[in-house]
Amino acid sequence: MIVFAARRLLAAVLTAVAASILAFILFWTVPNVDPAFWLGGGQKGTNASRALATEKYGLDDPLPVQYLRLMENILNGEVDCFYGCANLREAFLQALPVTISLVAGAGLLSVGLGVWLALICVRHRGRWPDRLITAAAAAVYSVPSIVLAALLWAFVAHQWGVFPDEGYVPLRDDPFEWARHLILPWIAAGLPFAGAYALVVRTSLLNAVNEDWVRTARAKGMSERRVIRRHVLRPMNVWGLDFSHAFGGFALYVETIFGVPGVGSLTASTIGTFDLPPIVALAIYLAIVVVFASALVDIAVAWLDPRIRRPRPST
Repeated sequence: MIVFAARRLLAAVLTAVAASILAFILFWTVPNVDPAFWLGGGQKGTNASRALATEKYGLDDPLPVQYLRLMENILNGEVDCFYGCANLREAFLQALPVTISLVAGAGLLSVGLGVWLALICVRHRGRWPDRLITAAAAAVYSVPSIVLAALLWAFVAHQWGVFPDEGYVPLRDDPFEWARHLILPWIAAGLPFAGAYALVVRTSLLNAVNEDWVRTARAKGMSERRVIRRHVLRPMNVWGLDFSHAFGGFALYVETIFGVPGVGSLTASTIGTFDLPPIVALAIYLAIVVVFASALVDIAVAWLDPRIRRPRPST
């Protein structure tokens, strides 16, 4: 297990470095995007400000030198913002727990609800509850999170006033208000994934219940419930939430719609002004979080299910 975890963490480090290089290349060297233009004030800049930006950021230096200098500033949080901002690393670290609250709640909702619905389908396979849940899951999965978030905000929060339509309360300040402000974002972000999990887990369970090792467990006198819980669900890798889509996808527009001050809202504000250094910095920060979160998920799943670990070479 220690060897597996070390190998997975090393791969995460290499992946994070590769992601930072890719982000630098995309934003610094793509055609029609002149760093001096945007770093010099964008549309409001002048030739003098662009020349000053070229000198300040060393845009005439070789690309590897520019990359190392930018990474040093990003890791230190000393990223210049043309439109003004505080230390970006501190701003990111302040916004990260908010987004983690959103992503974790949506993940628990999607996995828990999806697995529960899949178990109902398996117990009633071929009958009307199975057909009804399968159709409902497919319908929910087809609704984009951004549409669901807009509908929930417009009617449940804004018009009916059942839940707050914006803002966030830290968990340590008031757990009830924390959950009350996040329940609609959780539903908007997690419900479509719950439909997807229900469909995927249902199919996997129906395939697994007919395996030889499951029939052997039944023959030993195990109940259907224990067979499903101990022999069928164990190999199910339902913990691999799509972190990249969570942090870089629905977190951005769900937080923006509900006014949640997380990483998504911070990213949206920099994209809106096309403030180039913060955009690159946030892309790299997000890549680091996603890569290492995925590595921790893989390690946790490997600890729960040793069969997925790479076997040691025979001597």
